[in-house]
Amino acid sequence: MYNITSKFNNMKVLIVENDSNKYDQVKSFLIEELKIIETNISIRKSYQSGLESILDNTYDFIILDMSIPTFDITEFDDGGNTLDRGGEIILQEMERENISIPSIILTQYEDFDNVSLLEIDSNLKEEFEEFYLGCIYYNISEENWKNELNNLYLKIEK
Repeated sequence: MYNITSKFNNMKVLIVENDSNKYDQVKSFLIEELKIIETNISIRKSYQSGLESILDNTYDFIILDMSIPTFDITEFDDGGNTLDRGGEIILQEMERENISIPSIILTQYEDFDNVSLLEIDSNLKEEFEEFYLGCIYYNISEENWKNELNNLYLKIEK
């Protein structure tokens, strides 16, 4: 279904996502359809662990959730506050640190505080034009997010 060159197979991908079902769906798509090697896919489940991983590692592609907890949720920690636009804050930190890894936002929300996802996407493309590829609305009951992810992923090659 998707035509990906072998160059992409060895890419290192970071997914910052706290919803395990969404993560599983995205990971399966990356492995099965885009043929990314499973061991090259990393998951972080909060703003803090995602940002630390970006600062400490090298990735070729980053998929960010927009709404994420501040810290990883454990049996002893509730993760702190949920950052409604945590993915955007990570992009800001990447720019501040001069990290230009191709990145996308993949979110289950169509708006944030009455600001549409389309408007947010437009602002992010302008603000982070060097590395931000776009925003995708994720709906588990629809398949469109896969096509959009594939299309944005292919922009890395160009």
